[in-house]
Amino acid sequence: MKKILYVRNGPYKVNPNLYNLQEIGFCKALCKKGFDCDIIYYSDIDKDEEIYVDSCNGKKINLLWRKGYKLLRTGIYPSLLKKDFVNKYDLIITTEYSQIMSLLWTRYNPKVVLYNGPYYNMFKIPFTEKIYDLLFTKKLDKNLYKVFTKSDLSKKYLEKKGFNNVVTLGVGLDIDVFDKVDSPSEQVLELKKFMNKNKSILYVGSLMERKNFGFMLQVFDKVNKENSEIKLVVIGKGKKSYIKKSLELISENARKNIVFIDKIDNKSLKYIYPEAEAFILPSKLEIFGMVLLEAMYFGVPVVTSLNGGSSTLIENKANGVIIDKFNVDIWAKEILNICFDKKYSDSLRMNSKCTVENNFLWDKVSKRFIEEVYK
Repeated sequence: MKKILYVRNGPYKVNPNLYNLQEIGFCKALCKKGFDCDIIYYSDIDKDEEIYVDSCNGKKINLLWRKGYKLLRTGIYPSLLKKDFVNKYDLIITTEYSQIMSLLWTRYNPKVVLYNGPYYNMFKIPFTEKIYDLLFTKKLDKNLYKVFTKSDLSKKYLEKKGFNNVVTLGVGLDIDVFDKVDSPSEQVLELKKFMNKNKSILYVGSLMERKNFGFMLQVFDKVNKENSEIKLVVIGKGKKSYIKKSLELISENARKNIVFIDKIDNKSLKYIYPEAEAFILPSKLEIFGMVLLEAMYFGVPVVTSLNGGSSTLIENKANGVIIDKFNVDIWAKEILNICFDKKYSDSLRMNSKCTVENNFLWDKVSKRFIEEVYK
């Protein structure tokens, strides 16, 4: 087995410069272990792009940007469903059981493994999930060679649907991307300097309801009332109307202590994470959260909700903090403890970094993957 096709089935565009894309990190690790990899991404036009060659064995990654069709939240790629294309691969990694392409790939010769992230209903029309499960789940489970999940919550979700022999693989971090910064931009240097001079809580991600941005602001408002020296640094974008409405619910003094940055290239975040006193991620739903991996790798104490990533990465109060209630007082108290209890903070920093280095770099995850596939 030497050639792998990794398909991101969802009909959504991605930007490798802004995000630490899981597919690329995974395939780089697989290349180092002797596999050629092609990755399918949704696009407006068809384009092939070679992005990586492993210097040791010449194995490479090609990005195949392909035009697809969006049906609700499902991506359909008719141009790919041809024997001469599909059967040249030895293995197909398909994402999300709810994507109809996951079933269609099993019609061909290559072995197909599912790598599932969601642990909640992803269908745009809620009752569609029950219909889909009735029609396709048993057939999909029967035809798949292996079933992997990104989190323990996702594993339980699939098992309830009747999937058998589900293995939690987790998600890895591609740390190579952080070595590709020759020098930080002036914006990054200014932010780094600001955070170095001020105790700062950090958030990186979209500013939206699912991420619980409004709740995060209320938590900071409480923290700020307890200690006005603490700042909140927010890196991300969202709808202006939603942000404005959320900000109106907190005090003027708290608003003055928030720094908003629309975007910073993912690779430059290596200069920002280490300056934070704590990283906060209060998402209502989070399939995994690459920012959790990044923050923990750079030794930032994480305070987060119970979600896919935290359920798999974090042992509560040992290498991070999981709070399963959206109670402002509880979240604020935990953040203040981290900011001012150095012994506690240092312990979280050390353990979080060790967790990622020992178990959740892509080399580690790909090793588990290959062992399971060849079992």
